[in-house]
Amino acid sequence: MNRYIGETVKLTSEELGSINEASNQPKFLQIADRLRELIDCGRLSLGDRLPSVNEIIAHFSVSRDTAVKAYQELKDRGLIEATPNKACFVSNTLLTDDPPRILFLADSMSPFKERLYFGLIDSLPSGYYVDIYTHGDDFDTLRTIYEKYRAMRNCAAMMIIPTSAQNREYEYFRYVNPGNLLFLDRRVSGLRHPAVWQDFRHGFHSALVAQTAILSRYTRLVFLTKFYTNPIIEEMKEGLSRFAAGARIPFHQLRAPFTDRDAAAVIQPEAGDVYFILDDHLLSQLLQACEARNLRVGPDVGAVAINEGPLYPALKVPVSVLSADFYALGAEAAGFIANGSVPAAPVETRLTVRASLLP
Repeated sequence: MNRYIGETVKLTSEELGSINEASNQPKFLQIADRLRELIDCGRLSLGDRLPSVNEIIAHFSVSRDTAVKAYQELKDRGLIEATPNKACFVSNTLLTDDPPRILFLADSMSPFKERLYFGLIDSLPSGYYVDIYTHGDDFDTLRTIYEKYRAMRNCAAMMIIPTSAQNREYEYFRYVNPGNLLFLDRRVSGLRHPAVWQDFRHGFHSALVAQTAILSRYTRLVFLTKFYTNPIIEEMKEGLSRFAAGARIPFHQLRAPFTDRDAAAVIQPEAGDVYFILDDHLLSQLLQACEARNLRVGPDVGAVAINEGPLYPALKVPVSVLSADFYALGAEAAGFIANGSVPAAPVETRLTVRASLLP
């Protein structure tokens, strides 16, 4: 769509104002807010060109990065756009105050994390806008996104799923006032920051104990994971192995290689095994291995997926799951906005029994 782009408006030094060096507000936000005020009062109109980045640098004595971030902030607010030659112009003069925003920062999106998200938005008070980002289990990406939202005046809360390794979160967030920060799905060891979380160690153990009668007919408990490990996998292993020891069932952790051929070579189920699987691809490999060996899933070999998914109940042999209620976890996170606090106890983990565990 063609837009009218006018001439660059010659703003006086008094109109642009100056940086308040004593303010805790980042310089780029001070610049963005001043330009927003000039738009709101009509000094800058629809289509007017804004001062160039170099002019902003010269007037405010700031770095290029600060000037660029100020304009990016106005773009994010939907107030300005840029032409192909990088000139910025006013594209919207009708915005009211920005709605309060919530950062939802996950390591990745998966069916059970979508359930967490839906539980959050279904339970939030009205008037909040949720921004979804993923950090790909990379702490540097997590920190960059967090720092962007921490600087936003209208950020009501930052809800973050930590990286699985958690080896850098502690050192970084230990110096950060908890404020409006909430960890999701898991706590960060050593930090007292609020969290809505599941207990991979004790929660897994308690959930299995509740179904001892069903699990005790198996003669070996196998924890099937990818070849790598992290603190979360180790906590899961502790919960599973503790149950196995108490039930007098031999325990084995099987780390499958990454390629299909190599994984198929090591996934060799035997009658009496019950598998707990952390990966859908490995679950598929297990089901194929059972079929190739004429083993019935359920009567001969048990199969339990870790974390609920929408397809597990619909499979030819519905798959049992060991999972927290992620919708409830999201609803608890919404309470952080409504009440300013969250329950101290973890969300309950349950073993949902389906045909893959039945005789």
